[in-house]
Amino acid sequence: MNDHELIREILTGDQQAIQQLHERYVDRIFHYIYIQTNSYHDTEELLQDVFFKAARQLSRFEGKSSFKTWIFKIARNVVIDYYRKQNKERLSISMDQDVIENMGGKDESAENTVLRHIQVDEVLKTIDKLPVHYQTVLHLRFIEDFSIKETAEIMGKTTLSVKSMQRRARQALSEQVKLEVSS
Repeated sequence: MNDHELIREILTGDQQAIQQLHERYVDRIFHYIYIQTNSYHDTEELLQDVFFKAARQLSRFEGKSSFKTWIFKIARNVVIDYYRKQNKERLSISMDQDVIENMGGKDESAENTVLRHIQVDEVLKTIDKLPVHYQTVLHLRFIEDFSIKETAEIMGKTTLSVKSMQRRARQALSEQVKLEVSS
């Protein structure tokens, strides 16, 4: 069942549909919030807020965007509200190594796996040195696999500004890698 069908079922009171939709997105939303807060405890609380707000607003979901984009935008707004209320400085985003490692192939040699793990670790350390907005755009585009348009909608920016930010983030990442290689 796709997301729109599940939403129709939820609106008619189907509890299993609620569970299915929740299971489909809970891990991804958790990971997204965690890289924004770098706090397991705060992430759990904010995750509950996201699903509570999504449940409350589900009848207003119009389907103009995908449900995934819609719920990630709610997650982004919950994180923004969290920082406004807490007046906390954002901590460094730490992308989950398991997510990035799983992007590789399963049919590789042990030697290639070890080399890839070393490379992934270095990339993660380098990404953590980038400004938060660059980390966010890289995460949404390349880890969550959102389109430019979806990323713009989630971040509350235009598609042109996301394209530009993505280009600058990749350039900054490349420059950071060059600096570390030449050191």
